[in-house]
Amino acid sequence: MEEILDIVDEEDKFVRKATRKEVREKALMYRVSRVIIVNSKGEFLVQKRSMSKDIYPGYWDIGVAGTVSSGESYVGTAIRELMEELGVTGISNIQLMHSFLFKIKYSSAADNAHCKVYRLVYNGKIIPQEEEIDEIKLMSAKEIKVLMQKEKFHPVGKIVFEKYLGLTK
Repeated sequence: MEEILDIVDEEDKFVRKATRKEVREKALMYRVSRVIIVNSKGEFLVQKRSMSKDIYPGYWDIGVAGTVSSGESYVGTAIRELMEELGVTGISNIQLMHSFLFKIKYSSAADNAHCKVYRLVYNGKIIPQEEEIDEIKLMSAKEIKVLMQKEKFHPVGKIVFEKYLGLTK
C-alpha cells in the first residue's frame, strides 16, 4: 500500500491527502521532521542517503529526516525515524518536544516542505537501516562544512545545519 501524506498550505494547514507519488510528481507541500543528533563530544551524526531514495539519493544529510505520514505528528515521525533509520529507542515524545529547535519552509521546483527540527544528544548504539542509509559518520561542525563543499549534501540538511550553527553561536 502506498504511503499517504497530508498536503498542507503555506501556513502548514491541512488541505487534503495525497499519495507520496503524487506529492513527488507535482511537488506538493508536505511535512517533514528532522532530528540533529549530537554526542557529548560535540560530534554530529551525518548519513549518506541510500541510492534507492526517491529524492536526493546518494546525498549526505545531517541527522535523520522523515516524511510525516497522514495523521501523524511531527514528533511521532521524528521518533519513528530515529528507531527505523538508526535503531535508537527509548526517546519519549516529551523529550523531543522539549528539544524542538525551529521550523523552516523549504521550496524548490521539485520539493516543497514544512520542516520541524529537533535536537537529540545521544551517545548510544547506532544500527543504520541498510535500505535507507549507505554510510554514517560522526563529524565536527568544521568537518561537516568541508563535506558540504566537497560532496553532494541534501539542500534542506544544509539549511538546517547552518541555521542550527547560527543559533548556537
